[in-house]
Order: sequence, then C-alpha cells, then structure tokens
Amino acid sequence: MGLEVSYDDGFTWTAVALDVDHEHGTATAVLHHPEDAAYVSTRMTATDAAGAEVEQTTIWAYGLS
Repeated sequence: MGLEVSYDDGFTWTAVALDVDHEHGTATAVLHHPEDAAYVSTRMTATDAAGAEVEQTTIWAYGLS
C-alpha cells in the first residue's frame, strides 16, 4: 500500500508515510502542506494477497484555503 501527493498538478510526486492497521484494514497519513499550495493531488497504490494491483490518481483531489 502506498500514497503519494503532488502540489503541482501531478508533475512531481512525494511519498507519504502511512500508519497501516492491518487488523482493521485502514491506513492513516498526516500531511504537512506547503504554504503556497492551492490543491493536493493524490496517487494511491495497493496490492492484495493474490497479487492484484490497483493504482488511483486524482488530480486536484482537494483544495486548500
């Protein structure tokens, strides 16, 4: 499982540390946004026990004010 964020519409990506709780099937990330960021784009990856993979990228996942 992985999470990356971008503050420049997906041109560059930064990996984010995840606190994974396998028992409950959840993961938590704490983000510290740059002061000049207007939007956050996210890219999530995951692989299940059978090896099936998924990647989801969302440009402008949410805005900052």
